[in-house]
Amino acid sequence: MISSFALFRELRQLRKVADKRHPMYDQNRFAKYFMGFAIALWLVYLVMFGFLFIGLFSEIFPSMEPYHILNKGMAYLLMADFLMRFTMTKLPVQEIKPLVLLPVGKNRVLRTYLLMSGMSINNLIWMFMLVPFGFGTLFKYFGFVGVLGFLVGYWLLMLMNNYWHIACRTLMNQHILYVLIPIAVYALLIVGLLVPETNYIGNFCMELGEGFFLWEWQAYLGTIAAIVLMFGLCHMLQKRVVYKELSKTEVVKKIKKVSEYKFLDRFGEVGEYVRLEIKLLTRNKVPRSQFYMGLGIMLMFSALLAFTDVYDGTFMRYFVTIYNFAVLGVLVLSQTMSYEGNYLDGLMSRKESILNLLRAKYYVQCALLFIPLVIMILPITEGKISLLSALACFFLTSGFTFWMLMQLAVYNKLTLNLNTKLTGKNSGGNFFQTMIIMAGFFGPVIIIQPLITLLSETTALLVVLCIGLAFTLTHPLWLRNIYKRFMARRYENMEGFRASITNN
Repeated sequence: MISSFALFRELRQLRKVADKRHPMYDQNRFAKYFMGFAIALWLVYLVMFGFLFIGLFSEIFPSMEPYHILNKGMAYLLMADFLMRFTMTKLPVQEIKPLVLLPVGKNRVLRTYLLMSGMSINNLIWMFMLVPFGFGTLFKYFGFVGVLGFLVGYWLLMLMNNYWHIACRTLMNQHILYVLIPIAVYALLIVGLLVPETNYIGNFCMELGEGFFLWEWQAYLGTIAAIVLMFGLCHMLQKRVVYKELSKTEVVKKIKKVSEYKFLDRFGEVGEYVRLEIKLLTRNKVPRSQFYMGLGIMLMFSALLAFTDVYDGTFMRYFVTIYNFAVLGVLVLSQTMSYEGNYLDGLMSRKESILNLLRAKYYVQCALLFIPLVIMILPITEGKISLLSALACFFLTSGFTFWMLMQLAVYNKLTLNLNTKLTGKNSGGNFFQTMIIMAGFFGPVIIIQPLITLLSETTALLVVLCIGLAFTLTHPLWLRNIYKRFMARRYENMEGFRASITNN
């Protein structure tokens, strides 16, 4: 029987070579270099924040030591860490599927992957802020031993947060409504922190942080107990999900009525592909989850824009507006043809079908733009943006942004699974795709901002509206151009789709 250490070593080696075996490895390397640069820049900012908070806390709260303020706001740091993990944490369940048929205990494999998650370098990222902060505030009072206790305690908190995040992500991948669990937990924490008369949470966090640098065993024992509890919860949930997906034991509800969208019949083949696109977004787990996530982000940003002054600056105001209009399109159109890679061979057997498919995708996304247009009524009625601003961003998205995103139909050649979450291969990002997505969010703002500086705001918005209308009205021309370029490299793309289906 393989030892636990040998199993750990083998699984770690498998993780290291997994990316190199993937058919998109060569293209993904460019995205990794870019992400590496972004992470390095973020770490530099964390170091700067560590030094900055010392002076900032001393100035705002002169009667308290800076480390007391940080400890009191511990919950905010854990919330920020929770949100950041959505971009960098891979669920252990995503890597287990290929190992289920091997003669190795599944519980051992799952526990090993959970331990590897706990030992990930991601749990040490906040040390780049906490180390300079600790030495700048604690060292003169408690020496190196106190700083070490402070850092060890916060590392244990990040480890607990790691398993809490995995548990929440596992539930959210099963049903989007589980997102209400972390929202409810953090809402209660914020309410508890903002009530000064009964600030039990803030006081508890301050006492816990003080227990860390004083090396009080109760603080460490309580945190370790929370880690063990979260670890057990993660193990239970992940094991349940693995066998649920592998054995196809999901409850199939009786379908009383299936909408065939008969009104689309009058539009011929384009209508047929519109029907296919609607069903893709509503019936398949991955696209449906992306849609719900985009809708949630849109509602959150609209509420912040309408009822707070966080985004009152000109740049952020227009960035949030553009983001709300573009987010649904970015999530779907950035994967153009990747979902279709599952059945592209069948589509290619029909003359002109790809052009009509592209048209259908464009029309569906243009129709979905009315969702953020309705949601943006909130900031419009609150006077944060004008109706002209919303209309200008609407047409700039339907024209310029969608034009950019649909260029990826020519270059995407990695099939994405529509439902399975286990494999963790539902990411076909490469450098070019990353650049297009960033341009989709920032490009419109880069267009709007200089125009507002050079012209009056109303004139600038009218110019932007004309640009958006020009791209929107000429969509038959640029969609046909995309179709011709796709057909010119169809065999290369189809080879990539087939290879990635095999690897999925």
